[in-house]
Amino acid sequence: MSHIHRIQWFDQQIRQLAYPNSSKLAEQFEISRRQAQRDIEYLAESLRAPLRYVAKQRGYIYEDNSFVLPHLYITDEEQRVLKYLAYRYSHYDYENAQSIRKVGDLLERFTEQPLAERELKLPVFEVNPHRLQVMEMLEQAIRARRVLHVLYRNGQDTPQELYLCPLQLSRRVEDDYLVAAVEGDGRSEYYSLSGIRQLTLTGRVFTPGEDGPEAPVEQTRPLKPFTARIRMNSLPLDSSWDGYKLRAAAEDVYEVDFYDTRAFIAQLLRAEWIAVLAPKWLKDKLRSICEATLKRLEEQENEQ
Repeated sequence: MSHIHRIQWFDQQIRQLAYPNSSKLAEQFEISRRQAQRDIEYLAESLRAPLRYVAKQRGYIYEDNSFVLPHLYITDEEQRVLKYLAYRYSHYDYENAQSIRKVGDLLERFTEQPLAERELKLPVFEVNPHRLQVMEMLEQAIRARRVLHVLYRNGQDTPQELYLCPLQLSRRVEDDYLVAAVEGDGRSEYYSLSGIRQLTLTGRVFTPGEDGPEAPVEQTRPLKPFTARIRMNSLPLDSSWDGYKLRAAAEDVYEVDFYDTRAFIAQLLRAEWIAVLAPKWLKDKLRSICEATLKRLEEQENEQ
């Protein structure tokens, strides 16, 4: 359960004069005392709650009962972008690194409060749509221990077709990296995310060996995904469509979010589906690509 639900419960307990504390919070949600105390600190420091500990009651009250919790809900789309930026900030390694990494932790807690009221200039990271899509698919593969089918190009080398067992995302000064081992080979290596030309999650899973090391930074504007509506025969068992997450919208209609149009069209060209219902511009673009391909094939046949 998210910390937002825990904070709402804690707020309710205060208003009922139940004098909640970290022990009660930890017991209620089956979390550690340390995690519970972090939630209370977040309520006091980030949400500016006027908390006061009453030693006699061994719990907290509000010094000002007019305090209300700010609106804590954010959409799934906003959570994705915040998660991406949290990864960026938490791996920042330059000026004010320690303070800026705290911002990464703050973003992971989904706060909508001002992140830095003191004189601290945050570095700016660009949310690249293709990179965001790739990182989301990689995170899913790492969690599920799914083998990846990758078309990878390292510098000027000829692209390689690889089957990788992903272990973790990592960062170095010049790029983001995936720490992974070639399927059947226990040695882990760094693979630049910039070198990944094509990425697909296979149905195979692997048992991880030793994990590998660490990853870098880029530059930011708010970015929201496009949403496609697709008619399909059925939803995959794990709700994953080669790395894209599907949501049921009607009896046989599913919604799927995507950031990189080219990558998503490539998915449509190789995956199974019955109909693309929306958006219209995506259908038009897909139709245009298919018509252009058919035209080239017809011209080729006429030349023979």
